[in-house]
Amino acid sequence: MTDRDLRQSVLRLYWLTAFFGLLGFVWYFWARGALEAFGFALGASGSVGNLWLFSWLSRAIAATDTARKPWQAGLFIGRYLVLFLVGYAIVQGLGVNPLAVVLGLFASTAAVLAASIIEIIQGLLGKQSTD
Repeated sequence: MTDRDLRQSVLRLYWLTAFFGLLGFVWYFWARGALEAFGFALGASGSVGNLWLFSWLSRAIAATDTARKPWQAGLFIGRYLVLFLVGYAIVQGLGVNPLAVVLGLFASTAAVLAASIIEIIQGLLGKQSTD
């Protein structure tokens, strides 16, 4: 995979995360109301932040010639604690159903699954056209 392909894949993840966040927000607004939709949107925002942090940290601790910093590895693991605390603060502060926030936090997970399916389909179509 070239650097260009990697950048396109990461950009696709951000776009798909935003798409799933927007889709979930609209659905929650229609089905459950503005407050639940806002909770989902905050969860999806946390999911985008988690995706960005994961991307940044994975580049920071990748095998390179520069020395690795131990705090970056700790932050890699600690991001789950931060994500949990943010979700808890949203639920307690807004008084929304925790399911809306948790589903919002899974927006990047849905994006990763969708991006994987897209990559598989592109790979299959690419192999078929070159054979």
